[in-house]
Amino acid sequence: MTGSPRAAARERILRAAVLALATHGYAGSTARSIAALGGFAPGVIYYHFTDLDDLFLATAAHTSEQREARYRAGVAGVTSAVQLVDRLCTLYAEDADSGHIEAIQELMAAARPRSPLAAAVAQETRRWEVLAEEVLRTLLRGKPLARLVNVPTAARAAVAYYLGMQTLTHIDGDSTRPQAAFAQAARLAAAFDKLPRLRRTRATRAS
Repeated sequence: MTGSPRAAARERILRAAVLALATHGYAGSTARSIAALGGFAPGVIYYHFTDLDDLFLATAAHTSEQREARYRAGVAGVTSAVQLVDRLCTLYAEDADSGHIEAIQELMAAARPRSPLAAAVAQETRRWEVLAEEVLRTLLRGKPLARLVNVPTAARAAVAYYLGMQTLTHIDGDSTRPQAAFAQAARLAAAFDKLPRLRRTRATRAS
């Protein structure tokens, strides 16, 4: 039941798991380390989750759902590419501050092919691809480039790039990489916004 003590306790454990993954990495995210960060006894974890694997599966869904909802709210109603890039830059900074980026990186690195964790990560990735498709369709509507872009393919590429940028930043610690990427995106967005939207002819509307 939403708002119940049990739901609140589960939420607390999931938040602690995200923080543990971001702080200690996957290998260091033990029941003891998660509990220490969350301020509860290690045994509490096993009251709500079968084992740590079960917890990490839930953590992948939890942090992805929360951030996807935040992204949806952040880009709602945006039709300008410049505004979109600005919103995404802000949201990315939130990802970094919340530990979401580091947690996801750790879960991705730990996911082995055909494992339950790999399936969970793939499912959450698809969630982001759907959102990317929706955003791209809105931006491209009426633009000359719309006919040239395969939206599902472009959406998958955008998500792959986003994850790849996070991975490289995670590996080499170069915090300027995202800043440079967003700066480049802002310049391209300004040029994109200058492209006029095509007016639909009466014949096109009737077809």
